[in-house]
Amino acid sequence: MTENKKRNTRARAPEKKKEQFNKILEEGKELFIKYGSHGFSLRALAKRMKMSQSNLYNYVQSKRELWIAIRIKYFKEFQEKFSEIVETHKDSYIDIWLKMAIFFLDFAQADYNRFQMMFFISAPPSDKVGPFENKYKPFQLVEQALIVVEQAIDAKKIKEDSAIELFYYIYGVLLGAAQVEFQLSKKIYQPITAEEQKISIDKFRKFTLEEISRRVEQELL
Repeated sequence: MTENKKRNTRARAPEKKKEQFNKILEEGKELFIKYGSHGFSLRALAKRMKMSQSNLYNYVQSKRELWIAIRIKYFKEFQEKFSEIVETHKDSYIDIWLKMAIFFLDFAQADYNRFQMMFFISAPPSDKVGPFENKYKPFQLVEQALIVVEQAIDAKKIKEDSAIELFYYIYGVLLGAAQVEFQLSKKIYQPITAEEQKISIDKFRKFTLEEISRRVEQELL
């Protein structure tokens, strides 16, 4: 092998490892969704990846480590865009809430399995702390959104005694709305309603946002 080929091979090695790691995260996500935190093994993931289990351990040492690595990847994707909305907004309090709500629901619809991994799939237990968990710091998405609430309180734009309760109420509404939108999309085998009673996602989204606006407006000073 010539010196140039050796250098090119060495340069590609980290890229290939990163690409393989991202595939492991994606396939791991699908297995978590299909079987739950306790229902699948790294052996099954290795088989799905067509690699040896010992090779898989070079990337993740346990299901818990895999769960954490997946969350790190997806929450970073979420946080980068969500932070931009929070930190740069100059809109009315209602408008910023609507922007955050639309982003949240769009993010859920873009990849609902990803959304489930972030918000609904619990962490597998483990007797030891691996390298991902050792460096892991939970993402403070609620705290980020609460910045907007605190700013509105400081500016005396919203009733302080109910602002936090309103925030968690809307957060709960959005979690539920994301699930309903997914079911309305016909991506599940048993729709929540009969076909003749079904509404479009756009119509349901419009109603959800209007209700959030109405509820926020009630609390404004």
